[in-house]
Amino acid sequence: MKERKPWLVAVLGICTLFVYSIIWWYKTQRDVKEEAAAGIMGIGHLMIMLVPVVNIVYYIYWICTIDNRLSFLGATKGNRWFVYLLLSLIGMGAIFVFPMIQAKINTIGTAEARGKTTADARTNKYAKYLNTNDKKKRV
Repeated sequence: MKERKPWLVAVLGICTLFVYSIIWWYKTQRDVKEEAAAGIMGIGHLMIMLVPVVNIVYYIYWICTIDNRLSFLGATKGNRWFVYLLLSLIGMGAIFVFPMIQAKINTIGTAEARGKTTADARTNKYAKYLNTNDKKKRV
Protein backbone atom coordinates (compact mmCIF):
# COMPACT_ATOMS: atom_id res chain seq x y z
CA MET A 1 0.00 0.00 0.00
CA LYS A 2 1.27 3.41 -0.90
CA GLU A 3 2.44 5.65 1.90
CA ARG A 4 1.43 9.28 1.58
CA LYS A 5 1.75 12.25 3.88
CA PRO A 6 -1.62 12.65 5.69
CA TRP A 7 -1.44 16.45 5.67
CA LEU A 8 -0.84 16.36 1.91
CA VAL A 9 -4.03 14.31 1.41
CA ALA A 10 -5.98 17.11 3.13
CA VAL A 11 -4.21 19.99 1.36
CA LEU A 12 -4.51 18.44 -2.11
CA GLY A 13 -8.17 17.70 -1.44
CA ILE A 14 -8.86 21.33 -0.58
CA CYS A 15 -6.73 22.78 -3.40
CA THR A 16 -8.38 20.62 -6.07
CA LEU A 17 -11.90 21.23 -4.75
CA PHE A 18 -11.98 17.64 -3.46
CA VAL A 19 -11.32 15.99 -6.83
CA TYR A 20 -8.11 14.58 -5.32
CA SER A 21 -10.15 13.22 -2.42
CA ILE A 22 -12.25 11.14 -4.81
CA ILE A 23 -9.10 9.88 -6.54
CA TRP A 24 -7.51 9.09 -3.15
CA TRP A 25 -10.64 7.20 -2.05
CA TYR A 26 -10.64 5.14 -5.26
CA LYS A 27 -6.92 4.31 -5.06
CA THR A 28 -7.07 3.49 -1.36
CA GLN A 29 -10.00 1.13 -1.84
CA ARG A 30 -8.13 -0.54 -4.71
CA ASP A 31 -5.02 -0.99 -2.56
CA VAL A 32 -7.00 -2.36 0.39
CA LYS A 33 -8.84 -4.74 -1.94
CA GLU A 34 -5.57 -6.05 -3.34
CA GLU A 35 -4.01 -6.51 0.10
CA ALA A 36 -6.96 -7.84 2.13
CA ALA A 37 -8.87 -9.47 -0.72
CA ALA A 38 -12.09 -7.90 0.58
CA GLY A 39 -14.31 -5.22 -0.86
CA ILE A 40 -15.44 -3.94 -4.25
CA MET A 41 -12.87 -3.05 -6.88
CA GLY A 42 -12.53 -1.79 -10.42
CA ILE A 43 -15.37 -0.40 -12.50
CA GLY A 44 -17.96 -1.48 -9.90
CA HIS A 45 -16.25 0.61 -7.24
CA LEU A 46 -15.91 3.59 -9.58
CA MET A 47 -19.57 3.43 -10.64
CA ILE A 48 -20.79 3.18 -7.05
CA MET A 49 -18.68 6.23 -6.17
CA LEU A 50 -20.17 8.34 -8.94
CA VAL A 51 -23.89 7.49 -8.65
CA PRO A 52 -25.70 10.05 -6.47
CA VAL A 53 -27.30 8.75 -3.24
CA VAL A 54 -25.72 5.31 -3.78
CA ASN A 55 -22.29 6.86 -3.22
CA ILE A 56 -23.39 8.25 0.15
CA VAL A 57 -24.61 4.84 1.33
CA TYR A 58 -21.44 3.18 0.02
CA TYR A 59 -19.24 5.83 1.67
CA ILE A 60 -20.89 5.17 5.05
CA TYR A 61 -20.37 1.42 4.56
CA TRP A 62 -16.74 1.99 3.53
CA ILE A 63 -16.02 4.23 6.53
CA CYS A 64 -17.44 1.60 8.87
CA THR A 65 -15.42 -1.29 7.39
CA ILE A 66 -12.07 0.32 6.50
CA ASP A 67 -10.89 0.25 10.11
CA ASN A 68 -11.36 -3.54 10.34
CA ARG A 69 -9.63 -4.14 7.03
CA LEU A 70 -6.64 -2.02 7.99
CA SER A 71 -6.40 -3.70 11.40
CA PHE A 72 -6.37 -7.05 9.61
CA LEU A 73 -3.51 -5.86 7.43
CA GLY A 74 -1.45 -4.93 10.48
CA ALA A 75 -2.39 -1.34 11.29
CA THR A 76 -2.77 -0.29 14.88
CA LYS A 77 -5.98 -1.63 16.34
CA GLY A 78 -8.66 0.81 17.28
CA ASN A 79 -12.29 1.23 16.47
CA ARG A 80 -12.38 4.74 15.01
CA TRP A 81 -15.23 4.18 12.59
CA PHE A 82 -17.61 6.21 14.75
CA VAL A 83 -15.24 9.20 14.72
CA TYR A 84 -14.83 8.82 10.94
CA LEU A 85 -18.58 8.68 10.48
CA LEU A 86 -19.28 11.63 12.78
CA LEU A 87 -16.68 13.84 11.06
CA SER A 88 -18.02 12.81 7.66
CA LEU A 89 -21.60 13.66 8.62
CA ILE A 90 -20.59 17.21 9.53
CA GLY A 91 -18.78 17.61 6.21
CA MET A 92 -15.20 17.07 7.35
CA GLY A 93 -14.59 13.69 5.69
CA ALA A 94 -12.04 14.75 3.08
CA ILE A 95 -10.34 17.25 5.38
CA PHE A 96 -9.93 15.09 8.52
CA VAL A 97 -11.09 11.51 7.92
CA PHE A 98 -9.06 10.72 4.81
CA PRO A 99 -5.80 11.97 6.40
CA MET A 100 -6.59 9.94 9.55
CA ILE A 101 -7.11 6.82 7.44
CA GLN A 102 -3.92 7.56 5.50
CA ALA A 103 -1.96 7.86 8.75
CA LYS A 104 -3.30 4.46 9.75
CA ILE A 105 -2.30 3.03 6.37
CA ASN A 106 1.21 4.40 6.86
CA THR A 107 1.58 2.26 10.01
CA ILE A 108 1.12 -0.91 7.97
CA GLY A 109 4.27 -0.67 5.87
CA THR A 110 4.78 -2.24 2.50
CA ALA A 111 3.56 -5.66 1.50
CA GLU A 112 7.11 -6.74 0.70
CA ALA A 113 8.24 -6.01 4.26
CA ARG A 114 5.37 -8.08 5.70
CA GLY A 115 5.78 -10.93 3.25
CA LYS A 116 3.06 -11.13 0.66
CA THR A 117 0.70 -14.12 0.80
CA THR A 118 -1.57 -15.52 -1.87
CA ALA A 119 -5.00 -14.01 -2.41
CA ASP A 120 -6.73 -17.21 -1.22
CA ALA A 121 -4.78 -17.22 2.03
CA ARG A 122 -5.62 -13.56 2.62
CA THR A 123 -9.30 -14.22 1.94
CA ASN A 124 -9.37 -17.11 4.40
CA LYS A 125 -7.49 -15.12 7.03
CA TYR A 126 -9.86 -12.17 6.64
CA ALA A 127 -12.93 -14.40 6.91
CA LYS A 128 -11.53 -15.97 10.10
CA TYR A 129 -10.71 -12.51 11.43
CA LEU A 130 -14.30 -11.35 10.89
CA ASN A 131 -15.73 -14.51 12.48
CA THR A 132 -13.51 -14.08 15.54
CA ASN A 133 -14.65 -10.47 15.97
CA ASP A 134 -18.31 -11.47 15.57
CA LYS A 135 -17.96 -14.10 18.30
CA LYS A 136 -16.35 -11.56 20.66
CA LYS A 137 -19.23 -9.13 20.11
CA ARG A 138 -21.84 -11.79 20.88
CA VAL A 139 -20.32 -12.73 24.22
